[in-house]
Parts: sequence; structure tokens; C-alpha cells
Amino acid sequence: MPMRIMNPNLTPEDFDWLRKIRAATDEKRDPPPVAMEIGVKLLAFGLVKPLRPGALAITDRGREALLEQDMRDAEER
Repeated sequence: MPMRIMNPNLTPEDFDWLRKIRAATDEKRDPPPVAMEIGVKLLAFGLVKPLRPGALAITDRGREALLEQDMRDAEER
């Protein structure tokens, strides 16, 4: 199992991209092209995995991160 960076400090833009990747994965369609610096960060945190060259798919860890973020956002309202 590869070592993963813990406690990621993701930006709102990172979460937006993670949501786009989740939607594409769920709908079984090609994900949108992701900026390299964002893709590298999401891969490093284990939130996405390579689907094929140039394409990413969300992982269970990525889904959990989005759920946690959505819960934090709801608490702030």
C-alpha cells in the first residue's frame, strides 16, 4: 500500500475538481481534464486514482473527504 500524505489542506477549488471527478466517475463518462497541480495533489492524498493516461477516477477516500467537507459546510450555515 503506497504511503499517503495525511491531513490534506485542500482548497475550495480542489474540492470543486473532486466533485467534477466524482460526477464523471458515477456517470461512467470521461472526466474533465484537470490542471496538473490539482491532479497531483489529489493523487498524493489518495483522493483519486489514475483511470487511464490523462484521466482520474475518485476513490473511496475521495468520497469520504467530500462527505466530510459537505458536513463542515452545512455546520457553517
